[in-house]
Amino acid sequence: MLDITNSRLPLHNILLKSSRLSLLLDIPENVKLFKQWAEYAELNQFIVETYKTSIEAAKDRDISIASSNPYQIVSPGFGNSAERKRLKEEAQQVTQYLAKYRTDTYNFALDIYTKWQFGNIAQSIFEKKRNNVEPILREIFSDIKQRLNSIEQNIASENPEDWKNSVASCRTLLMDIADILNPPQGADDRNRFINRLKDFVAPRVESETKKKFLKNYYDELKKRIEYTMEMTQGGAHKQRPKQQEAEDVVLYTYLIIADLIAIYNENKVNTSANME
Repeated sequence: MLDITNSRLPLHNILLKSSRLSLLLDIPENVKLFKQWAEYAELNQFIVETYKTSIEAAKDRDISIASSNPYQIVSPGFGNSAERKRLKEEAQQVTQYLAKYRTDTYNFALDIYTKWQFGNIAQSIFEKKRNNVEPILREIFSDIKQRLNSIEQNIASENPEDWKNSVASCRTLLMDIADILNPPQGADDRNRFINRLKDFVAPRVESETKKKFLKNYYDELKKRIEYTMEMTQGGAHKQRPKQQEAEDVVLYTYLIIADLIAIYNENKVNTSANME
């Protein structure tokens, strides 16, 4: 970034770096664009330097003009002012192009940096949530590590079928947790796992604000799961969920499981304290 803002490198070198970065990030349209800009920038930078030399050469020389007639007004003429004005206007236009290249390149680099930084933060949160929930889930499900690994491997895949499978695995995991925390009362109740989780949480959360928040949270996850699952059901033209939508389901699942475990543990501690 400092190479751009502090002009530590010539602009055409920065543009070539941006082209290589675009190649690494698989943005083919930018690869070609930045290469073209680099060519123009190098040429235009040379033109700007040429204009500077031409403007310097077009300066009016200091001359002394006199007349023997004291009543005669002597004028040195127009000089090269028109030529200098033309050169300055042309140089300004070229400089504006170079400034646009620099600004657009900076915005591109900033966008990539922001996404990279946010991605690292999101990944850190994701790993933290998993580290919190996995030890407790291991006490309930002996295969939880394999299940979580499968979800993460599927979501990282480039195959849309794997994204669908990761969502289905989240649905199954939540269903299994609901069966333990709030078992179904009948066969039809099995698929109402989100409602059963909400019913489990409601009496155990004192804050009305948090109750409302969690309810909305669970409803949102339910909609996302149903949406991605419906996209793969029936019809001749089966759609597949976009990776980002599947990622959202996985993230929501982790967050909700973390909340459920926190509520479960808090209730467990309070129950033990009351018994003592």
